[in-house]
Amino acid sequence: MPPSAGKAGLGMMAEGKLVTITPVILCGGAGSRLWPMSRDDKPKQFHALVNDRSLLVNTLERMVPAIRGLQFRPAHVIGSAALVETLERDVARASVSPELIVLEPSIRDTAAAIAAATATIGAEDPDEFIIVLPSDARIDDVHGFQDTVAAAARLSRETDAIMTIGIPPVRAETQYGYIEKGEALGEGFRVTRFREKPDHQTAEHYLASGDFLWNAGIFLFRAGRLADEYRRLQPEIWACASRAVRNGRREGARLFLDPAAFAASPKLSIDYAIMESAGNIGVVEARFDWDDLGSWAQLYAGAEKDSRGNALSGDVITVDAGDNLVRARGATIAIAGVDDLVVVAEDNKILVTRRDTTHLVKNVTQVFKTRGDDTLPSTVKSWLFETALPYWAERGIDREFGGVHEALNFDGTPAPHLSKRLRVLARQIYAFSYAKLMGWEGDAEGVLRHCFDTLVNTGWHEEGGWIHLFNPDGTVQDTTRDTYDHCFVLLGLAWLHRATGWPEARLWADRTVAFMDACLADHGNGGYYESIDRKLPRRANPHMHFLEAMIAWYEATGEEQFLDRAQAMVRLFDRHFFDKSTGTLSEFFKADWSISRETAEETRIEPGHHYEWAWLLMRYLDHRDTPRVGAKARQLFAAAATFGHHASTGAAANGLQPDGSAVEKHARLWPQTEALKAALVFEKRGLGSAAALRRRIFDVLFAYYLNGPVPGGWYDAIDTDGYVTAPDMPSSSFYHVMCALGEYAGQ
Repeated sequence: MPPSAGKAGLGMMAEGKLVTITPVILCGGAGSRLWPMSRDDKPKQFHALVNDRSLLVNTLERMVPAIRGLQFRPAHVIGSAALVETLERDVARASVSPELIVLEPSIRDTAAAIAAATATIGAEDPDEFIIVLPSDARIDDVHGFQDTVAAAARLSRETDAIMTIGIPPVRAETQYGYIEKGEALGEGFRVTRFREKPDHQTAEHYLASGDFLWNAGIFLFRAGRLADEYRRLQPEIWACASRAVRNGRREGARLFLDPAAFAASPKLSIDYAIMESAGNIGVVEARFDWDDLGSWAQLYAGAEKDSRGNALSGDVITVDAGDNLVRARGATIAIAGVDDLVVVAEDNKILVTRRDTTHLVKNVTQVFKTRGDDTLPSTVKSWLFETALPYWAERGIDREFGGVHEALNFDGTPAPHLSKRLRVLARQIYAFSYAKLMGWEGDAEGVLRHCFDTLVNTGWHEEGGWIHLFNPDGTVQDTTRDTYDHCFVLLGLAWLHRATGWPEARLWADRTVAFMDACLADHGNGGYYESIDRKLPRRANPHMHFLEAMIAWYEATGEEQFLDRAQAMVRLFDRHFFDKSTGTLSEFFKADWSISRETAEETRIEPGHHYEWAWLLMRYLDHRDTPRVGAKARQLFAAAATFGHHASTGAAANGLQPDGSAVEKHARLWPQTEALKAALVFEKRGLGSAAALRRRIFDVLFAYYLNGPVPGGWYDAIDTDGYVTAPDMPSSSFYHVMCALGEYAGQ
């Protein structure tokens, strides 16, 4: 034993005093054998596979002391910086909070990750005991787990050994590494050697001999002891990891490891880098049941089953079928006359394999990754051009009474709404103008002429400004001049001007701006009133869309006057709409732009608007730099991504409270499209987590919303279980869909 390494500890253990351990939870695995459920953007550890909590949350909560003599300090969780929002959102659901989230800027395997964690903890106290464990195993017996950990800690205190926990094998498993036991060592054994994953014959020998344990990837050691082994065996890894910690960036509970230093580390596993060559390694046998849930076959073995031996999850129909595992997410799966299969539909992908060949799923994952990102822009463009645009050009246009239908039933017939909003007409002008610019060869010109003529012939009030509502027969129902409506007219006209060059588009836009300046503008406090009758409360939302319209007109004309108007909206955001205390967006205001929180509705925030503002602010910054705005846009993005999504579906919720609580159970289509747009704009600026969100939201869109009742249609809302709650297909959603997918297809 190294000098003084465990002298104080030996005395403490002899006297039966408390031993404290810092858990380090490795959260960087990909779960490649559980494709398509487990993906790079949401690996296995973030899924709820054994109860209503994720595997990571279960691992964290396993650190709550349950036996005498053992105390866990708050954990350190180490995972990918690209998944920081997902990681933080998940650990927030645990009953205990980690002390530190260490974020890897690149994948360098477990040796570098554990070195970084050891350097972080050992810098404070080299005699601190650390237990390293994966985040994705199933361990139901918490007392048995902690009893085993305590035994390993006692042995490590007495011998300064690096301890492992081995699982007594129950089958000849070829997918695990093995630990060969040597001579007895107190409550455990010395480790003779570590063995790689064997073939079946070798695994049978290991099982029969009784000398081998499964390697569960759980290690316990004194920080200074492992640091010494790194310096002796892997000095380069230790130097890179230590430098990555020293030069890292600390933000609250986050530690971002230095990218250059960490990337320079050799990429090795802890077994190969340290354990196979280090001396004085011990193992204790697990006193608990363990399952790494590493394959669909293992999930089947531990799942509840029906009378025919089927393990079913989601919307599944079985007829004369037995011993199957079927998991349906965003789809209905029917199996008939088949046995011993695994069928998984998730994230718009389907897996079918035999239960005895689920080890091949890892190969499927590798093939899938070599194809590159499956969310191809060409696929998106095909969906728009071949299904959505033709469908809405035919079914969404009201050829009898003019304009567009407010909504369609799921069979494509007009839904029985009592009014038609003028803004929906303006939104369709935007959508089909965008389609024309993208090169759609359908009758964009005819649709645009129909919509534009309806707008200017029936929508302009005789005293100026645009009316609010039409009756279903096209007559005027509500003459309120509403700012939100005017902003969408301006947006539609900007895109019409770009797509067609019609001079009348600019003439009507100038007339609209003049009316807003004369009748809707608040020349004292800034911005615009809600409507011509100046109703309260005021909202940030119309100003967001005025910003969008002015950016569109600037991009269409290059005229600085439009960018000046856009800048005025950005100043309102900077001064009034952005809540510095929470890093969120306030929605409702009094006449002087002080925040209004007089009702429950006024206190809530909307993830969709956070994403939408963030996207627009970054687009504005492409044209005119403004201090502080980019940082605030990123805060909005982070707040929505961290707190605003349903864990079960990944969908962005309709609303929640500013502190992240009371997430609403419904999720409309439009917040998903805004999340996609924001992810795209931040991904282009190098934000790693944005790429993960982009992939996840793309799958959410096509798994839950755009797979909907007819080709080219959509489901407009789902609940937390993914069930459709919308009664019809609102035409207004086409603006959101076209904007997001058009931007994606043109990336």
